[in-house]
Amino acid sequence: MIESKAAKVLRAAGLWQWFCSFDSLGLKATWIDTRLGWSSMTLSSPSSSAPDAGQGAALPPPTRPSIAIIGLGRVGMVLGRALHAAGYPLVAVSSRSPAKAQAAAALFQAEAATPIVAAQAADLTLLTISDDAIPGVVAELAVAGAWHAGQSVVHASGVSPAAVLAPAAAHGAAIGALHPLAAFASPETTLPPGLTFAIEATGTLHAQLWAMARALGGYPFDLDPADKTLYHAAAVIASNYTVTLAALASELFVRMGAAPEEALRALVPLMRTTLDNMERQGLPQALTGPLLRGDVSTVQRHLAALDESVPRVGALYRCLAHGTLPLAQQRGLPSDMAGALQDLITLPGEMVVEREV
Repeated sequence: MIESKAAKVLRAAGLWQWFCSFDSLGLKATWIDTRLGWSSMTLSSPSSSAPDAGQGAALPPPTRPSIAIIGLGRVGMVLGRALHAAGYPLVAVSSRSPAKAQAAAALFQAEAATPIVAAQAADLTLLTISDDAIPGVVAELAVAGAWHAGQSVVHASGVSPAAVLAPAAAHGAAIGALHPLAAFASPETTLPPGLTFAIEATGTLHAQLWAMARALGGYPFDLDPADKTLYHAAAVIASNYTVTLAALASELFVRMGAAPEEALRALVPLMRTTLDNMERQGLPQALTGPLLRGDVSTVQRHLAALDESVPRVGALYRCLAHGTLPLAQQRGLPSDMAGALQDLITLPGEMVVEREV
């Protein structure tokens, strides 16, 4: 077992072990403990031959199952293209849109079919539909007789447990979950190498999903269903809210007279170099900026400007600073400077529970 680049990036979730809320007293920042323990997490290398002992280590290499994909949105198309390129036999695809199904069938050399026909045609059915739709679809297919022993049913949701596939399990099918930890903004996105795949499964299906993740150039790891919500929240913070931060920073550039496209052109390289630093150096070494330097006067000027022009961004700045200070202290920020900064970013009436470093 080695710690992958993906694991190092996941540890960035430690930056977000706090949450913000607003009430009549103003902004509050509170530290909470993580349940996933990203800092000590290790993921399997794509070149590893088997899961750890106790997770199928003694099993022979699993055979590649034939696959049907139900749902041809962004995730379904990206995974379908990657699986096809990796040599997996895609036998059927299904979509609410006949045109999408026909196009995907031609691309993957598969058959366009109804959901029940697609499910009956494959060893493993991959459900790449919305989280809310999964229980209803799997139950409808169970009533229609789509599921049976010897079959596997897997969903690609990052937040739902495999248990939502219980109607299939009741008919003898093996059930599981395979979630690629990536942001797919378009169905044409190419699955990048080095992704983390969160897996929930047992037995033969578990071994097959681990092998599938490796075949796609990824790093599989087993995710306890009890931890899925926290896992998904970490993913949302690291991915979706990065876009939010870029939008807010762009807004400040626009207030200075820049066009939105100019703002983004200026900020994206900065954000990319920060991610590169995290990948190369890890945390907290990748941290830079005024909090790390203990530059109280600069932070004070930032807050004064933000409070005057965009108070909501000033409130977020304070909340982010609360989360950043412990990282700066880990890098050696003296306690007196940390205290001065803490006083500066804490509003009257605000409750702060500091994280131990």
